Amino acid sequence: MIADGFEVRLQALDYAVMGAYMLVLVAIGLVLRRRAGTDLEGYFLAGRRMPGWLNGCSYAATCLNADVAPAYCGMTVITGAFICWWYLSRFGLALMIGGVLFAVLWRRLSLMTSPEFYELRFSGAPAAAVRTWVALRSAFIAVVAWTGAGLLGMHKVAQPMLGWDLLTTFAVVVPIILFYVLLSGYIGVVISDFFQTLVIIGASLMLMWAVQADFGGPAGLHDALVRAFGEGVVSWRPPLEHELLGVLGVIAWTIGTAVGYGGDAAPMAGAMEGQRILSCRTAAEASKMYVWTQVVLFLMLALITLPALGAAVRWPGLRDGTIDKELAYGMLLGHYLPPGLLGLAVSGILASIMSTVSSNMNFGAQVFLNDVYKRSIVRAAPDRHYLMVGRIVAVSIVVLAMIVAMQAQNVIDIAIFMLGLASAELTANWAQWWWWRFNGKARFAASFGGPLLFLFNQLVVFRYVVDAGPASVYLVVFMSMAATTILWIVVARFTEPEPEALLVEFYRRARPMGAWGPIPARAGLEPVGWQPVFQGLGIATLGAVTVGAVTIALSCAYIGRWGVAATAAVMSAGAGVLFKQQFRPFIDRLDHGRAAVEAHAVTPR
Repeated sequence: MIADGFEVRLQALDYAVMGAYMLVLVAIGLVLRRRAGTDLEGYFLAGRRMPGWLNGCSYAATCLNADVAPAYCGMTVITGAFICWWYLSRFGLALMIGGVLFAVLWRRLSLMTSPEFYELRFSGAPAAAVRTWVALRSAFIAVVAWTGAGLLGMHKVAQPMLGWDLLTTFAVVVPIILFYVLLSGYIGVVISDFFQTLVIIGASLMLMWAVQADFGGPAGLHDALVRAFGEGVVSWRPPLEHELLGVLGVIAWTIGTAVGYGGDAAPMAGAMEGQRILSCRTAAEASKMYVWTQVVLFLMLALITLPALGAAVRWPGLRDGTIDKELAYGMLLGHYLPPGLLGLAVSGILASIMSTVSSNMNFGAQVFLNDVYKRSIVRAAPDRHYLMVGRIVAVSIVVLAMIVAMQAQNVIDIAIFMLGLASAELTANWAQWWWWRFNGKARFAASFGGPLLFLFNQLVVFRYVVDAGPASVYLVVFMSMAATTILWIVVARFTEPEPEALLVEFYRRARPMGAWGPIPARAGLEPVGWQPVFQGLGIATLGAVTVGAVTIALSCAYIGRWGVAATAAVMSAGAGVLFKQQFRPFIDRLDHGRAAVEAHAVTPR
């Protein structure tokens, strides 16, 4: 039972479809076990052979964690067609910045894991401490928390729809995830993610069609929404003020997620971008990975959220609060989908969660193994030994995550807490690439001081001192970011820079942009400077507009707002042409610029 008088009942055919889905995942593990490789690079990076589009589909599926379907659909019923601005602001500009400005540089370094970066860029004890801390934080804090959130969210789907308790959910799903991840490694994660992406898109398209057919097409759904809730619910843009999604919130999320993005490929939030970048076959493919991620992610989010507009009309209690709004997605599935298709849709929900859990396991095991165990505990052993340890760590992560899921009550609380801890140090992520004076002590101050400042602001300043109302969520994040920025600037200015030899070697290897002072000349190279940074930000904005406008077009077309849909589609096409013209040449210059500049190197001073 998921709402008063409403029950979702799965038939034998639904269970058969779900069983077939699980068997496919098992088969993927069996088929790919020989391609997993017997060395660390093969097992954790698929031999660096992955195309950008496949890694992008995988990362998009991973981003659909446990809270997406119930939480986003719940937000849709109390906002309207402008729900797309929620994910446009959270991911739109940030992902494009990562792809345009940083993916080439990360892939060029040819690291095994992103925490290795810290001992290339910094020296001494601060570098070792930050590398170890980031690896441990990723494997046993961020990954465990996000995996726990995924398992808890999976239970919140399975319990009302399947009648499973928490332990039953674990018993059915966890062994299958462990099987294909431990057997086939990273390539098994990526291929299963691609399969799961197809399942999610297929199930969502069927639900979209069923809802529209019930209301007599796009125009009928539009009219029903306006009659029930007024013109605001069919607006393509958010209102100036709204309890969940006003203009100020959109601006805050856009700035808060874009600043610093891409400069650290192992953020506190637990994103697995580093693994996907480093496994791409070329630097250009790594950049494409971000573009594919955004396209596929926004498509899936639009397909998942738009049917919830029909739920708001069908069950008005979802909007006025008499029915829990996060039940909207389950109610839609139970009402509109016949046996078989309902089973496929439930499989799609499980797919999104299983994708996140499997990626977390593989990534967490990789960073602990490479940046803690192999670096500091057992430095010389056969790859067979390291792979065994990696598998043990992966199982340990799942066990710890199950404990988190059993103790936690709310998926969103976990997400907000983890994102808040990550936000404080974001500005340092750009500084370590763009400012030569940014040193290991400044990175140490940002990595450890930033989360502490966030906790102080949240638990003390905005709890006992400042009463900012609903805006406190944004103010805590921005105050913490500002305070952390001041902290690392002061530390960098009043401590010695990194040794010149280390900076010269890093500059030759990475060819970073920005303010590198005397280092390019010492390296015998022309400085790259700030011009590519500003150009890249412009190209990233074009890419965000391209994907964002077509998402708005799809949203408006679903409710029959054809004029707005056509205008947005034309805007998307225009921005897309400019983006295509600028993106590939810019990436090619970054990718091949090192050799070209070295061929015309200036005389070292």
